[in-house]
Amino acid sequence: MSEIFEDITDNGKVRPWRERKIENVRYAEYLSILEFKRAHDVRGCGEVLRFRKIGEHLKLYQTWFCKKRLCPLCNWRKSMKNSSQLKQIIAETIKQEPTGRFLFLTLTVKNVMTAEELKQSLRAMTKAFGKLSRYKKVTKNLLGYLRSTEITVNEQDGSYNQHLHVLLFVKSSYFKNSNNYLAQAEWAKLWQKA
Repeated sequence: MSEIFEDITDNGKVRPWRERKIENVRYAEYLSILEFKRAHDVRGCGEVLRFRKIGEHLKLYQTWFCKKRLCPLCNWRKSMKNSSQLKQIIAETIKQEPTGRFLFLTLTVKNVMTAEELKQSLRAMTKAFGKLSRYKKVTKNLLGYLRSTEITVNEQDGSYNQHLHVLLFVKSSYFKNSNNYLAQAEWAKLWQKA
């Protein structure tokens, strides 16, 4: 009988590997029903995990994941990796510029109905964000940013809502000087202009 391990985070939470693997198997079954050639790759994702004992801890040293875009297991692992990298980036940013402050900005546009419209809208949003980040009112305070695109589906009409989540890192003078501060209405006006 094999031993069952738990993956526990630094703050004591158990990572839900079992739940993600169940989602992965369900997704693989859907792919099989639809007769996708690579359904077996998805089903085998994360089936074999080999560990080495390092001191008191076990370290994952060999495995195989399918790396398919919609695989629940791979997406979850990717989000953990991105989260870890984001924490490192923020820590380094604060170390280099301890007086800097963070702002969270969400930018959106009108919903679209088709995949082609979504593709065009995402291109336009990327281009518009590039413009927005170069406006003088923005650059005079901006030290850096992280941007992520999110797409949700409206269940009532099936339209796509595409929006950007942006973590802005600004100079501390942004909040101290009324000439530097941009109110929500000003951000909206700049976004519309871009």
